[in-house]
Amino acid sequence: MKSISKISLLASAIGLTLASGVALAETAGYLAFKEVEAEWEAKADQKMLEVEIKTNKDIPMDGKSGAFGYAVLTDGGNNVLVLTTHLPIDDSSHEATPSGFHTHVLDLKNPTDACPGANFEVDLENSGKNTAFDADYKWKVDNNKASVEKVPASDLGDAGVESIVSFTLKPILDTNKKLTNLCITVVEKT
Repeated sequence: MKSISKISLLASAIGLTLASGVALAETAGYLAFKEVEAEWEAKADQKMLEVEIKTNKDIPMDGKSGAFGYAVLTDGGNNVLVLTTHLPIDDSSHEATPSGFHTHVLDLKNPTDACPGANFEVDLENSGKNTAFDADYKWKVDNNKASVEKVPASDLGDAGVESIVSFTLKPILDTNKKLTNLCITVVEKT
């Protein structure tokens, strides 16, 4: 299994991926990585993933900064661990107040015509079938540091970590305000 250990600011700058429509000034802040660490830890007979992300600016916790998050990409876009906020969409029973932050394990797909310019689209149907979709992993955001702990490798399809990204989200709703598409634009990639 592939594991990412400490990644320097220089390495993350080299791996920088700017998506269309995202201002350079924004990437210098809470969506830009200063340091990223992902480690596998063995607990009895189970492997657990621990992730820590440090950003260049404090991560907004007021719930008013739009839809964004951080993702651990695994298994070619399947079983992706995310720490995200996307108010007012309510799709988790574990959202923190007032930030809206919570975790999911999602499946991604190539963007459809509903998501022009996006890098990925959440596969809503398959993600909803995943037993870890609404998992209550231990997470914390403190100033410019975000962490997620004790994520079982089995929840991630026993896949290795391919990369870690920051992203923005664009929800597409139908006339009844029901979510039909969730577009993901990568801001920075390690």
